[in-house]
Amino acid sequence: HRTKRPDTRPNAKKRKKQHAQAYEAAEASDIISTRIPRSQQKERPVTGILKPDNDQLKMKRVRFLQKLLRQIESLKERSEGGYDLDEAQMRKVGRLEEVVEEIEELLDVNLDSSDEEEEVDEKEESEGEEESEEEEKQSLPVKR
Repeated sequence: HRTKRPDTRPNAKKRKKQHAQAYEAAEASDIISTRIPRSQQKERPVTGILKPDNDQLKMKRVRFLQKLLRQIESLKERSEGGYDLDEAQMRKVGRLEEVVEEIEELLDVNLDSSDEEEEVDEKEESEGEEESEEEEKQSLPVKR
């Protein structure tokens, strides 16, 4: 046989009975819930981010376009290797210029000149290395 609860909490039968009594004592207007028309509803402030930032959308689009560019390049390599492309693949390869232009527009860069810039950077680096080698030779003590 189970002992009585040490606290004063009523058992389930008593709780249900109390709940039923409270329900019967309540007025009908308290029990019935009706839909409030939109014109009478209060406008609540927005508490979260509803739309992602424009930068997030822009970067998502750039990632998609970069993926598309990689696919186009691999398709071009396959076609140059003698593989026959189907119609959808040919359309994708035909979009190369359009994709490059859109990436340039989104990132505000010129992808065509990127190869030239890399060559210029390499020349500057090689000149810098030659100068640093000459400085090292001058700074080393000469043993006689």
